[in-house]
Amino acid sequence: MKILVKGVLFALLIQMFAFQGFGQTDSMKVGFILANLFVERWQKDKIYFEERMHELGANVVFKDCYDQPENQLAAAVELVEQKVDAMVIIAVDAVAAAPIVTICKEAHIPLLAYDRLILDAPLEYYITFNSIQAGELMAAAVVDRLPKGKILYLGGPPDDHNSVLIRQGVFNVLDKQKRHYEVTSTQVISWTELDAYLTINDVLANDKAIPDAIICAADVLTRGALAVMDEQNTLGKVLLTGQDAELDICRSITRDEVLVTIYKPGKELAYRAAEVVVSIVKSTYTPPEETLFNGMVKVPAILLQPSPVTQESLGSTVISDGYYSVDQVYSRKPK
Repeated sequence: MKILVKGVLFALLIQMFAFQGFGQTDSMKVGFILANLFVERWQKDKIYFEERMHELGANVVFKDCYDQPENQLAAAVELVEQKVDAMVIIAVDAVAAAPIVTICKEAHIPLLAYDRLILDAPLEYYITFNSIQAGELMAAAVVDRLPKGKILYLGGPPDDHNSVLIRQGVFNVLDKQKRHYEVTSTQVISWTELDAYLTINDVLANDKAIPDAIICAADVLTRGALAVMDEQNTLGKVLLTGQDAELDICRSITRDEVLVTIYKPGKELAYRAAEVVVSIVKSTYTPPEETLFNGMVKVPAILLQPSPVTQESLGSTVISDGYYSVDQVYSRKPK
């Protein structure tokens, strides 16, 4: 009888300690400082990140900062006061976000830069897709379709370091083909359709000739290009690129209005980021060998691989991954 009682007590103790261990994991709280939630991609990333964090037994506090750097700084201070175990940030401004790195270091809170690098700061953790490769894929798609002609490159805002990397990738390809193309390069002030629309019209006001291709650094800019082409009655006649594989742009690909968009699987990035954050907090994280210099330090960087989405690859990318359904992309099922 005594042996039985001891066995029961031992089993209860094991269960109690197991429960306490789970409780410690479940109490992990991570702050995620978003850039905005009006961009489709960030909406999806938020869902995926929270989904994986909950699977790992952790909680997330999200802060939507409406694309305002000062809101991100205030959010970081608030999250420090809440004593989160770690933070993740999609920086609105690569330079303005630098003080957030310092704030986190002083509070001994690890900070993971998500998709956008933070410059001139002692950043230790960064995860993103390979932006140089994304630029190369866009330019290669245009070069493959257009033997010669006029190309306009429409880059992102200068305060996003990804803009620099995407441009580098685009011109890694175009610079090897200089004798075949007349290339004009410009950039928007912000990642908005309106800025893209106005910037392209400014270019056309000085150069009346419609370009044969416009390489847009993101889908939000591609929308502005589509609006201009529609007004110029050249919709479907100018090769357009984008990045982020947003639903309306994927639909435009099916209508021959857009040549290619670059797919960066948000679920893969968000899940991996969640796993990285948990491993950092648990002190089991192994830094990658790849680094990116941010103006101050070489930041260990996890670089995931993007994929081109064309008419031929819609089924093997965004549809096969479940990012969108066939019905969402097509008005009828593809042949």
